[in-house]
Amino acid sequence: MGGKIAIVAPAGPLEAETVFKGEEVLKEMGFDVIITPSCFERKGYLAGLSDRQRAEDIMMMFADDEVDAILCMRGGYGCNRIIPYFKNFKFENYPKPFIGYSDITYLHLFFNQYHHLITYHGPMLKDLLLKNETTTNHFLETIMGETTFDMIDVPYYNQTVCPASGILVGGNLTIICSTLGTPYEIDTRGKILFIEEVNEPVYAVDRLLMQLKYSGKLNDAAGIILGDFNVYDKKETDKLLKRTLTSCHKPIAYNIPSGHCNPLITLPLGAYVTLNPQTNSLSIQQGCTCQ
Repeated sequence: MGGKIAIVAPAGPLEAETVFKGEEVLKEMGFDVIITPSCFERKGYLAGLSDRQRAEDIMMMFADDEVDAILCMRGGYGCNRIIPYFKNFKFENYPKPFIGYSDITYLHLFFNQYHHLITYHGPMLKDLLLKNETTTNHFLETIMGETTFDMIDVPYYNQTVCPASGILVGGNLTIICSTLGTPYEIDTRGKILFIEEVNEPVYAVDRLLMQLKYSGKLNDAAGIILGDFNVYDKKETDKLLKRTLTSCHKPIAYNIPSGHCNPLITLPLGAYVTLNPQTNSLSIQQGCTCQ
């Protein structure tokens, strides 16, 4: 396969043994691997010795011409704390695949909206350790540049609405809502909004959806993609999602296997997406993130 992947720790900590196992899996795929220092440090519920260290590790890996892709160690919490340290760094000068999900959503939104990069909502170390063929193959294809693909037999809430296209934005629902009212607030105007969630009761998902609705984010979006909702009461949550979102009168694809799930397909955030309910298809084309 070739190339060098850097492992960074933007959020929570992980046991060193798991990090080394992940390193071996990446080496088996044919990659050289560099592990940044904050992956082996922890301060309570955060990786690294400080927010600055975690931020500096990421900036160094972007600036390193020998690093071809950057893989996040895990999510958890902490990404919102490191963004202020990125103030003067020009990430757009060093475009390369940046992969992760969950709390990493905060960084995806920052890189997509402020630096016009395409980033990847995809597996992290523990996910790759599962060695699921679909997860692994999709991860490899997308980070190696094969980001144009079609999905067929995609379920939609309403097959009669017109197709919609736009730049793909989003990620974890809780993290998206945590950006509202901040300088890093998600912009969904004319875009395709992707959301997923994990370990939340129905009422919590309801509250988050209402926050997106009242902030205008659902109305502004051209279309919506619902990823995996690996929640406490999936049946009731599915009913809630359909009941709440059907009234939006726009293409809404659901049950897309991306999020806290296995297998996990990798989605290029910042790429151009077309939702077509009439053909039950979803098309992703890599492209400019001009916004």
